[in-house]
Amino acid sequence: MLDLDRIRSGLSEYLKTRVAHLKVLASGWETTVFEFSLAERSARFPSIPAVRPMVLRFYQGAFADAKGQREHYTMTRLTEVGHCVPRPYLFELAHDALGAPFLVMERVAGGPLFAIRSFPQAFKTFSLGFFAFVRAHVKLHRLDPGRGGLANIPRACAAAGGSTSAPLLDRVLAVIAERVENGPLPGLRPALASLLARAARFREAPASIVHMDYHPQNVMVSGVRVTGVIDWVNTDIGDRHLDAAMTAAILSSSAMEHPRWMRDNLAGNTLRATFTSLYIPLYHAMAPVDFDRFRYCQAVASLLRLSMLGMMRTRGPEMVGFRPEAIGEVTPAVVRLLSRYASRKSGTDVGLEMSPSPA
Repeated sequence: MLDLDRIRSGLSEYLKTRVAHLKVLASGWETTVFEFSLAERSARFPSIPAVRPMVLRFYQGAFADAKGQREHYTMTRLTEVGHCVPRPYLFELAHDALGAPFLVMERVAGGPLFAIRSFPQAFKTFSLGFFAFVRAHVKLHRLDPGRGGLANIPRACAAAGGSTSAPLLDRVLAVIAERVENGPLPGLRPALASLLARAARFREAPASIVHMDYHPQNVMVSGVRVTGVIDWVNTDIGDRHLDAAMTAAILSSSAMEHPRWMRDNLAGNTLRATFTSLYIPLYHAMAPVDFDRFRYCQAVASLLRLSMLGMMRTRGPEMVGFRPEAIGEVTPAVVRLLSRYASRKSGTDVGLEMSPSPA
């Protein structure tokens, strides 16, 4: 459990000013996010505005240090080229102040594109902001990754001991193979073999900056405007088709126990099908895709995500860099939907045992 009083006092001491208020905004698989404000300007970091809502992103999990550094560097470089991200003010790698690495950034207007407070509110927010959501993704892919410091964004995807200079597709396939072996995840082997056999055809592609976790809860909107894209810990450089395919896979398979209308039922499945059927044509209209490549990348992306869920179940969330609490999100419904999706896209039967996770 997080001790808010301890975090407030630690942050006050670190910034050399009084933290007026602090509350939890969200708690994800690998980070906890707080909103706070300063009573007066920080003596140590005077660029941080006072009396204005700010965000404290608290990194947790086995790979917290690397993820925090990657996200801070990426957001700083994207801010410099005018991309739509919250402005980062500081990143602290040392664990002394708050017990974990943390990032302080601006609190952008609005909220996530997909809000689950109520179905009418969710539908309204999503309908208003969805076009801008797709357009912001396309704008990211159009950035020149050789511009300024963007080329130096640390690559997120690599198997243990693997090279980060290989094409993104090869690195993704190596990560899947490593998980299939170490899980072990035998139900994914036939699909992986099929993908490896076809990889040469799709290996080479123009380089783009890719988010690799771009979905409606990571995009802040206010009305019809995207105000900020968050969660850059999986950032990499490679084929944009893989990034768009990952978004399509997430939109197609993200089931929730709460609210009821996002479960694996008629309402939830209709919504997921609608989200995906809107995203792909809109993205293609703005940035034409090679559909043979895109279908292949959909199979790769879904197997990458499924292998992550499998590792969480067989070896524990910490093995893939998440907090122990993240296991609660790996529900039978999510695994079922994603397995169906991966089977369709790969043309191979895909199965994942849902045995109890390790204690």
